[in-house]
Amino acid sequence: MGIAAMDILCCRITIGDADPSNPMRIQNGVEITEVQSLEINESYKKLIGTAKVIFPKGSVCRSTIIGNVTLEGKDVSRITTEVMQDGVIIEKRSAQRLVDETTFKVGQRINIKLGYNGVLKNMFDGYITGYNSDSTLEIQCENMAYKLKLKQAPHFETPAKGTTVNEVLEGKYNILKDTGFRIHSDTKRFEIHIGKVKVTDNFTVADILSEWSKYKVYCFLKYDADDDGAIPSIAVGRPYSSSKAQPVFPEDESTGPYRIYFNEHVAQSNLKVVKTDPKFLAVTGKALGTDEKFFEVTVRMNPEYDPATPGSKEFQTVNATQISKKTHKVTGNTTASGAKTRTKVDLSTYTIVPYMSPHVGINSDRLVEETTEYFRNYNLNGITGNVTVFGDFGLSPAVQVELIDYRNPSKNGVYLVEEVTTTFGVGGYRQQLSIPYKIRK
Repeated sequence: MGIAAMDILCCRITIGDADPSNPMRIQNGVEITEVQSLEINESYKKLIGTAKVIFPKGSVCRSTIIGNVTLEGKDVSRITTEVMQDGVIIEKRSAQRLVDETTFKVGQRINIKLGYNGVLKNMFDGYITGYNSDSTLEIQCENMAYKLKLKQAPHFETPAKGTTVNEVLEGKYNILKDTGFRIHSDTKRFEIHIGKVKVTDNFTVADILSEWSKYKVYCFLKYDADDDGAIPSIAVGRPYSSSKAQPVFPEDESTGPYRIYFNEHVAQSNLKVVKTDPKFLAVTGKALGTDEKFFEVTVRMNPEYDPATPGSKEFQTVNATQISKKTHKVTGNTTASGAKTRTKVDLSTYTIVPYMSPHVGINSDRLVEETTEYFRNYNLNGITGNVTVFGDFGLSPAVQVELIDYRNPSKNGVYLVEEVTTTFGVGGYRQQLSIPYKIRK
């Protein structure tokens, strides 16, 4: 009888000072290879990802100090010398000591690598934002976008007709200047229109990018899959849509979808297959007009639609409203054809799907067309809940996964990962995935 091999959990956490010339490089770092628990939370809907690391009492860290050669090294366990190409002799001093509150400080860089059997994958890069040294040593961290919280945004005002993401980030207004970040290549390919932007107060670059998420314009970090040492790019996406008219969500086509087999990779499944009756589905579209006021239209299927009857309309518009940006007061909108604002339709028994138009300055009829198109392409048979997988893949948000379940094939298909919660420690290595968008079967 054969004995199955046992996988050994491995981690390497490096903490030190950021290199001024390359913030991805850590100087004078200490390495820690044991943790009690670790949790990383990242989503493409949030610019700032977070991590929390708890070290047990008695954890040991290792440091290597490079300096000029001396007669002897103090407080070190190993001394080695090397001859550089220019003939200079340097001394490397390696030391080990217990981890305590003096091991790290707020503002230092942290890198987290996780894996099995010595094969490690880069899972988090960021900065230490706080720590607690009471009963256990706990540190709180934020990803590399933490740097954008320290960068003052320039004061500017765009035309009333609005502008584009590319213009704000790297174009005319160039708020990413001197931050070290660049726009992701997939984001550059599309002109994602946003409303009027006016920055006249003390806002940081992170404040602006995080504010966009309220209007369904999501900014997040994407790393180079082939180069762990490269600074991440700023990717920008709208809510996922299968419509060809919508901007493509940034993705890495080179990696392809990660194939997740339920009988091999899944630790726990809380997924439920939801089948929605299209007759009780409604899509509420929202857009920003040139007058800086939001307006909404809701589209549902016409209950009296008869394809055999000429002129019968498949969809109808209900509950059209106009909302003032300053007062958030519903003022009524009579510009949408067929919209009856005085009579409000009760949609409490309907499944309501939100839609945000990527275009600024459109009228209600154009918004009805976009909302109807979104309705036609909406996937009625979706997945709710989440799935927890082992750490075989080391996934990040905005990647594609293919679910393969031979016992329940109804959930099989390719999905876009919205949020990833990574846990590591004495309980094992797990990743909880939120996958609400089915891309294809």
